[in-house]
Amino acid sequence: MRSSAWRWVPVFALLSFGGTVQAQVSPAVAPVVAPAVERATARARALIDAGEGTDARALLDSLVGVLPRGTMEHAEALYWRAVLAERVSEAERDWKRLVIEVPLSPRAPDALIRLGELDMLRGHPAEARVYFARLLRDFPSGSYRTKGLLWMTRSYFDERNTANGCRALDSLRGVEIPDGELRLQSTELQRRCTSAMLATPAPAPLATPSPAPAPAAGDRATADRTTGRYSVQLAAYDTRAEAEAAVRRFATQSIDARIDGTEKPFRVRTGYYTTRSAANAALATLKKRGHDGFVAEPAR
Repeated sequence: MRSSAWRWVPVFALLSFGGTVQAQVSPAVAPVVAPAVERATARARALIDAGEGTDARALLDSLVGVLPRGTMEHAEALYWRAVLAERVSEAERDWKRLVIEVPLSPRAPDALIRLGELDMLRGHPAEARVYFARLLRDFPSGSYRTKGLLWMTRSYFDERNTANGCRALDSLRGVEIPDGELRLQSTELQRRCTSAMLATPAPAPLATPSPAPAPAAGDRATADRTTGRYSVQLAAYDTRAEAEAAVRRFATQSIDARIDGTEKPFRVRTGYYTTRSAANAALATLKKRGHDGFVAEPAR
């Protein structure tokens, strides 16, 4: 069968570059991995885009199992298996492995941010700050410093600790923040700090247009479910309570999310799209806003 035949390809391919595995490199250097691993991870992403999630994850499982721990190749395989994981618990496992086993990988700062985001979604800002603090300690320059301080500020705001949040944000003074989502986030958080200084209620979070338009009425929602075959999956949880909490958190970011399925994994998804290309466009918009996911068909 096709799906079982190709799964062995990366294992045999990896046998040919055992002596070329790259050593750990400076965080400022882009990941340098063997061509066989680059091809295998690209193949996994293509399979996900084609709706072959099971095959994609099987390929990545084979990579993680055969690659030597502590190498850039192993970090790359863990990274993509986490990004393409169907369940949040599986992604979290691989993010943690990455930052522990290959702490100097160029993928490590992204893993730290994602681990912090997960704790924020769970409503645990203090636990999230552990990851953001490590990000700022180990990767103190460039965009990661900006991202770390913005997340640190949000974590304090979630605890209604405006004073510490604004102190964290103040560390960005003099730092050039590029135009785009980071600049928008910084501007909004600064506005909240200014409002607090003036002893006035802080404004609502910045309302960014949702990439997945919400149905206007019951009839519209029914039509979308009937004709919209594709959605963007943002996360999946083993309990409905976790999924419901994630939906509420996404709502604060103007993302109309829902829960698909009546048993675990409880999939958190957004949008109903008639074509895969439309769903991919929505996913691209979400990624620009700092959210990961993949195109999936709604649970029936």
